[in-house]
Amino acid sequence: MSERTFPWRTLLFVSVAINLLIVGAAAGAYSAGVRLERAAPPAATALAGPRAMMASLPADTRTKVRDQLARTWAETRALRQSAAQARRDAFDIAATEPFNAASVRSAFARVRSSDDAALAAFHNDMIEALAQMTPEQRQRAIAALRGASPIRRAASRDSVAQPATGAPLQPNAVTPRPRFRETVRERILERRERRRERQGPTP
Repeated sequence: MSERTFPWRTLLFVSVAINLLIVGAAAGAYSAGVRLERAAPPAATALAGPRAMMASLPADTRTKVRDQLARTWAETRALRQSAAQARRDAFDIAATEPFNAASVRSAFARVRSSDDAALAAFHNDMIEALAQMTPEQRQRAIAALRGASPIRRAASRDSVAQPATGAPLQPNAVTPRPRFRETVRERILERRERRRERQGPTP
């Protein structure tokens, strides 16, 4: 699978709040054989933080870390799917009338729990990678991660800031337009990822 066709945005699906998730997102690219030195399209350029972190690794450990990230990406597939389903369920419950605040609160608690489970393995990989760096390399890597932009959060802000087109929502509408668009987009991206996983990497 080429870097241009890899579903970068899908890899960011797990969490909208934790910037360090981007380290985990990079794992999919590394498992597809993407080289750090290759010129990146705009979507991949947004992952400059984890790329810089990988570049900060000693050459003899970079391959090991990359392979471990790839293994973690494969091993957490079920956890990522569970997190995606928990998020869909939460929105469905929130859109149900009569609105039940306790049920919605419990649903989003399950989202957080699912996100944490999926993120934990990638965070452990990141910690192991940082532990193999010199102090100078570690400071450069941390600075790069701090500067990494949370793509999904920015996209969410843009969608809310822009006025909706077409007819206005009715007073009794239960699903805000930006949230509905985002839910549809997530499902499309998830289906694309499943198709690519079934097809396997392109030689």
